[in-house]
Amino acid sequence: MPSTLIIGGGISGLTAAYALGRECTLIDDGSALGGVIQTREAEGCRIEAGPDSFLAAKPAALKLIGELGLADEVIGSNDHQRVTYIQRKGRLVPMPDGLMMMIPTKILPMAFTPLLGWGTKIRMGLEFFHGKPAAPLADRSVADFVREHYGQEVVDYLAEPLLAGVYGGDPEHLSVSSVLPRMVDLEKKYGSLTRGTLTERRKAPPAPKGATLFRTLKGGLGTLTAALEKAIAPRTRVIRGRAEALEPGYRVRVNGEWLTAEQVIVATPSWAAAPLLGGLDGGLATELAAIQYSSSLTVGLVYDTAAAGHLTGFGFLVPRPERDFLMACTYVHRKFDHRVAPGRALLRAFAHDVALSDAEAL
Repeated sequence: MPSTLIIGGGISGLTAAYALGRECTLIDDGSALGGVIQTREAEGCRIEAGPDSFLAAKPAALKLIGELGLADEVIGSNDHQRVTYIQRKGRLVPMPDGLMMMIPTKILPMAFTPLLGWGTKIRMGLEFFHGKPAAPLADRSVADFVREHYGQEVVDYLAEPLLAGVYGGDPEHLSVSSVLPRMVDLEKKYGSLTRGTLTERRKAPPAPKGATLFRTLKGGLGTLTAALEKAIAPRTRVIRGRAEALEPGYRVRVNGEWLTAEQVIVATPSWAAAPLLGGLDGGLATELAAIQYSSSLTVGLVYDTAAAGHLTGFGFLVPRPERDFLMACTYVHRKFDHRVAPGRALLRAFAHDVALSDAEAL
């Protein structure tokens, strides 16, 4: 009898098996371990099927990468080229210099940007004088939080496109305490997000030389999941199949057969975990089932450099009021090195809330 059964072979399941450091059985119904983290090669380009990077400010990923012997493979984003454009009235407008998410830290770039109207610009300036809340505020949606400080236009043209690309969710339904906890802390301490950001930035030590916003691996993030798979292989049995049921006593039915373990780790999305846990904890299963998900589509487009034209920055975002199908596009060959063959340009297009096959998408 295995001591531990792990259901799900994505990054969470693989990391759980690695962290346990002992014999276990991992159950996964995908064609390859790694979940959504998959790196593919096409036309001399490395194309990420899922995420292409991680935030440099999050230390856990770097710690794991170092333990797996991949520290020399880490590269940073080309932040000297980092400009993000936002579509407004059919034109691509660069995000104003000094903008931290949706918090302005410089006056002139905000004053002259065509991204926002004068009414919003004035409101953003007056936000500097917001007082501290008289009492602790209840959790709100991201949209309500941003609206209160900067107005609806900032929700539409900054908060929604910026956060939709990260969380794939609607700011009207995202919890601000979960998504933007630092901004909630600034509100509690200063009242004004702008004043708080400027004050905290003056106190902060200078950023290390060469620091970048994003990091990844030269060979793609698939290198990380492959290294995890190799590290756990000597002590991990992998069963290809779907966990169909989970009963008290830690009995799991896989491919029609029952397995029993001393403990079970469920490392799946909540929509997959909910039906499994219904017989063990109905309340937890109900809460998991209530978590909303949105579907997404990522398309890698490879061009000859001449055909792609002169592209600047990291890419562009399409706000909801301007959106038809495309939500965002990243210029991968500008964001990271070691991604494309000479003479190639790689664009990564995103759409949300779609359900198309590969053939339909093309």
